[in-house]
Amino acid sequence: MSQEHEMVQRVLRSLREVNRALFQLLREEADMLDVTPIQMMVLKILAQRPNIGLTELAESLQVGNSTMSGVVDRLVYAGLVVRERSTEDRRSLTMRLTPEGEAKQEAAFGEDSYIMKRLLKILEISKEDLEHLFDIHQRILEKIQEREMEK
Repeated sequence: MSQEHEMVQRVLRSLREVNRALFQLLREEADMLDVTPIQMMVLKILAQRPNIGLTELAESLQVGNSTMSGVVDRLVYAGLVVRERSTEDRRSLTMRLTPEGEAKQEAAFGEDSYIMKRLLKILEISKEDLEHLFDIHQRILEKIQEREMEK
């Protein structure tokens, strides 16, 4: 394998390891709260943006509407989310957290939550290093999404 390929593999492995560690942390927190990781993320989004529609919610988590519909169905059944007719457009439904959903979301992402205590350790990395990381991530995204001219 060439040095270029080895370097690309190192970058991919590094990103995969960080992604895996974050997902594992999310899974551990979700298991403690008796929800799935995606349900936990839905609770977080609905806490930040109550009364959003299914499509917007699905787009924010980069899943399809049918997948998100099933996730929301289970959260409604669990009493954590309610669906309501939009006051602006009676044809569409919006979602918001119930008091139980708000409590579960706070348990998941509040200052004293397991996940936040672990994630706040990231701030032990200097601000300059974090800003450099953000810049590198942005440059990696740009390179991956760059289209080469076909000959």
